[in-house]
Amino acid sequence: MRAVLALVRRDLHQALTQGASWSLLVVMAVLAPLGAFEVGDLLARDRADLGSLWQVLPWLLVLWTPLLALRGWPEERANGLLEWLSGLGLGSWRLASARLISASVLGWLGLAMTAPLVVLIHWLGTPDLGLMLSGYLGMALLVMALASLGQALAVRAPSALSAWLGALVLGLALMLPGTPAVTSQLAQHLAPHWVQLLDLISLPAHLTPFSEGRPTWLDASYFLLLTLAGLVLQARGLSQERHARKQAPQWLVTAALAAAVTALLLAGVRLPPLLTAGGHNPLTRAHDLTATRQHSLSPASRAVLDDLEAPVTLTFAYSERFAADLPQLRELATRIETRLAAFAREPQIRLKRVDPAPDSADFADLEAQGLTALSLPGGEEMLFGLVVDGPYAERRAIPLLKAADIGGLEAQVTRQIQEVSRTESPRLGVVSRLPVMGQPSLEQGRALGSWGLMEHLNARLRIDWLSAGDDAARPIADQDALLVIAPRLLPVKTLEAITAYLERGGRVLMLVDPLPEMLDQPAPASEALTTLLARAGLESRAGEVVADAQLALPIGLLDGTRALSPTLLGLSAAQLSDAALNLNVEQLVMSSAGWLAPLSDAADASSKGSGAQGAPLQWLIRGSDEARLIPAARVHASRMDPRPLSGLAGETPPAGGLAVLAQWPAAGAKGGQLLVVSDVDMASDRLWRRTAADGSEQALNANARWLENAVDLLAGSPELVALRARAHQVRELTRLHQLADHQAAEETRLRNDWQTRLSALGATPVSGKAEAAQQSDALAAMQHDFEDALSRQQREANAERDALRRELRLWTLLALPVALSLLGELICWRRYRASRRAGYQSTGRLSGHGQPSGKRNAERDVQRKEQRNGQHSARSASDAATSASTGSGKSAAGNAAAGNAASGKAASSKTRPSDTTQSGGD
Repeated sequence: MRAVLALVRRDLHQALTQGASWSLLVVMAVLAPLGAFEVGDLLARDRADLGSLWQVLPWLLVLWTPLLALRGWPEERANGLLEWLSGLGLGSWRLASARLISASVLGWLGLAMTAPLVVLIHWLGTPDLGLMLSGYLGMALLVMALASLGQALAVRAPSALSAWLGALVLGLALMLPGTPAVTSQLAQHLAPHWVQLLDLISLPAHLTPFSEGRPTWLDASYFLLLTLAGLVLQARGLSQERHARKQAPQWLVTAALAAAVTALLLAGVRLPPLLTAGGHNPLTRAHDLTATRQHSLSPASRAVLDDLEAPVTLTFAYSERFAADLPQLRELATRIETRLAAFAREPQIRLKRVDPAPDSADFADLEAQGLTALSLPGGEEMLFGLVVDGPYAERRAIPLLKAADIGGLEAQVTRQIQEVSRTESPRLGVVSRLPVMGQPSLEQGRALGSWGLMEHLNARLRIDWLSAGDDAARPIADQDALLVIAPRLLPVKTLEAITAYLERGGRVLMLVDPLPEMLDQPAPASEALTTLLARAGLESRAGEVVADAQLALPIGLLDGTRALSPTLLGLSAAQLSDAALNLNVEQLVMSSAGWLAPLSDAADASSKGSGAQGAPLQWLIRGSDEARLIPAARVHASRMDPRPLSGLAGETPPAGGLAVLAQWPAAGAKGGQLLVVSDVDMASDRLWRRTAADGSEQALNANARWLENAVDLLAGSPELVALRARAHQVRELTRLHQLADHQAAEETRLRNDWQTRLSALGATPVSGKAEAAQQSDALAAMQHDFEDALSRQQREANAERDALRRELRLWTLLALPVALSLLGELICWRRYRASRRAGYQSTGRLSGHGQPSGKRNAERDVQRKEQRNGQHSARSASDAATSASTGSGKSAAGNAAAGNAASGKAASSKTRPSDTTQSGGD
């Protein structure tokens, strides 16, 4: 081992004192960030990870790593050191291992040249360190495998260029079969099992799990097998250099090793499922290396699975035979199977994978169970979905699995497992006088359907439409939760029944609104509602609407223009607390919302975040610093044109917010929960969903997700809330978002300022047509100035963003290469000075002034310099031989003699051309 380490130190010392090695490091330090920016769209992806780097780095390593073999065995063979090293008693395996270690270390140094990207991502956001380390682990294994194969080709190559070309061709041959474009072409000419075999032995198929933080033992074994194969070929090539006897051709040994590696990979995929009891393959089991454990089941899923009393079966339908020419579909299937395998490791889950043939009975049965057939380009049909069968004949299905749903797959499957394992679904009571469940409309001549929120909840829960009046036929009883919409319209008896329900430990989601859009006038204040909220330590400002210039959203007017409506609020993450039901929300939209505040006579409790009677208040949504309260009657009068509202100063609201969760105080009994939201319109169809261009309905913003979370939280499914919050957490480049938010705030401020000036000018009374015309011209001129100012501000914002991106690219691309260039120049210069100083001291023939004199001394100095270069290499290898002699049983004196003889031979061979030149010159 000491001999191997000595040879490694020799190789690394020679590499790091030569300008060529530093040039290679500089090339990698430039090309890797450049590829991440240009090809991977590092900043445009808006993800705090290195996914853009992993797209280009494998191709760069295939091109760059074989360059490490340029000064390898071909150079050693040319200067005679390969023959000399072979005669020192060092075995072929020691020499091959030393060269592999030194080449791998140099390759890992090249991998470290991507450090500026890591620093950049950490400065822009908060990345997952485990995900980064997993990606670098895969790239380090790739470097080691490519270095081993490159050195194996270099040991028998006639020149350094041929060694590099051979390694480059081999690397491309391993990379291309795993790319989608090549795979789709191969699928048209090869059978599916051959395409799958090529995918199994390709590099991308085993690099992708590392870059996603879910590697398997099979992926790591693949790179280790390639490394071992290259090491065997390298040792055998060195043995052929030493022994002249006839051996098997190198190409035959290479083919045998390739067949052995392929056979081992196939055995690792096929044999373990046949030998294990449950059919699981431990070699293909993904190991979650991410810090957030995104590829493992969360505690919320485990809590749901622990409550199962009977097994649940997951049936994954995937027609693999038709996916041979669809590499994206195969990759998606692999990721889905990784997610489902985490469920299958639980004792109560049974996982089945089926591959039904088209027009078969199984295919028709799965379609009848809810799966959707996917039409392929060739006219065939395949299934790609999931069926969940519960113990009580309940069944749920995901008709078609999509790549966009992979992040929320765990939450979706866990929800379906919970639904099929229940004997009955939770009961949600709905209390409202608004037509949320649908009713006939004589004005429009057709029936109004129920709100989209009700349809969405009805698919998962049992909806009890309760009495909103004095009818006792549908009372509030033992429902799991209540949804109360617009309680200001409810009679006193209904509110008293809701209070009694809370006293029994019930949970209520109450949407309070001073001005619902479906009413013709503001909702009147209700003393019973005030009393109910006071029990929870809250008060609702009945006659006032929140206006917030910072959160205002634009709306379209009848004349075709657009104006900011200060009562249409776009709530961002800055207004949301860190509660579980807010974690997966990007932006909420509220319209004509009221204000919720702690009771005014509970100042001490308010400062401590508690209600009037000690019940804690958890504020979920707050307003901004520019929130104001304006009369609801004035807002109702300006519905068609909200521009006059921009000029109102309004009243500064007290401490409070727009949504709060209160624990209902109850003496001697389990208290309930009251979640109060100060808006009804956020649940209506106008703000809950919209119609897309193709006619399909889509959820708008995150209103639907937030309300669904609130219902699940109160109806006894907090695990689903935690799952959805975990599924939608995406690490973004927060600094870029902060810059964009700052620029958006400046644009909003500019809009509000000009809107106030326009409203003030428009509200000025005029008399006569001349003054009206002048006012109209003034308004047109101000509108034109406003548009110019807005466009100027937008240009400045775009210029600021572009300048920041250019600076980030410039520093990332140039900082490390420049530092490496200076460091390399310094090291090479010091080595040159040291070699010259040692040469001058060894000659002992200096003139009186300390310098060689005459043409003959100058030519002799050139000869000595060439001789010293040969002796330096021989001396380094002689040190390795001296260390190895102890282990091999040879005497140090014999090794030194052999080293001196070889050194003299090498020196004489190097000086002959100089002698010839010298005599010719004389």
